[in-house]
Amino acid sequence: MLTSAHLDELPYLQTASFSNNRLTSAEGANHPLLETLNISFNEITAVSGLDPSKLGRLHTLELRGNKLTSTGGVNLPKLKNLFLGGNLITLVEGLERLEHLTTLHLRDNQIEKLDGFSDLMINLQYLNLRGNNIGDVKETAKLKCLPKLRALILSDNPISDEDDYRMEVLINLRRIERLDKDEFTEEERQEAEEIYEQRRAEQLAAEGAEEVIHSDGEDA
Repeated sequence: MLTSAHLDELPYLQTASFSNNRLTSAEGANHPLLETLNISFNEITAVSGLDPSKLGRLHTLELRGNKLTSTGGVNLPKLKNLFLGGNLITLVEGLERLEHLTTLHLRDNQIEKLDGFSDLMINLQYLNLRGNNIGDVKETAKLKCLPKLRALILSDNPISDEDDYRMEVLINLRRIERLDKDEFTEEERQEAEEIYEQRRAEQLAAEGAEEVIHSDGEDA
């Protein structure tokens, strides 16, 4: 089994797979025409050694089944597809430079909070968070910053067992088209919009009442 991905630079290499080995780093997998790199099922604990200046054509990176605890270190601005399923990830971070990313797989990790997503991720359309530890549907509101997000997978999280799970996600993310396997119907969209507007009106009314009370207190 391989313990290193180091190879002399191969100027015409487009696809490389080092899966099912004992690599602890991606160091050495820098080839100028490389488009797809698979380093799944190794022993990598942190992403390092990937040089964006030498991986300008890399569009797909697979790091499934390693020992990553964070998404940090993937500094590859041209990347379109990132597969990080089956790790030990608890922290989503360092993704803001991935402006070309369209697909992100984070299934079967240990994520509880959805901090770390950025409005700079302007092309992300598909996000798979299946099989994590997300227990509060309010966390999904943090994904509103993703302008092109259309498909979200949240099955096998604690929130997927909650009543009105689909409706609450749609209220938070009204541009989304599909949750888990099912697309939202026009009836669901209309109901979500009505609930959203009702809650917004109630919030504005509550804020107005607070202002009146505060103003009266100052005048007393």
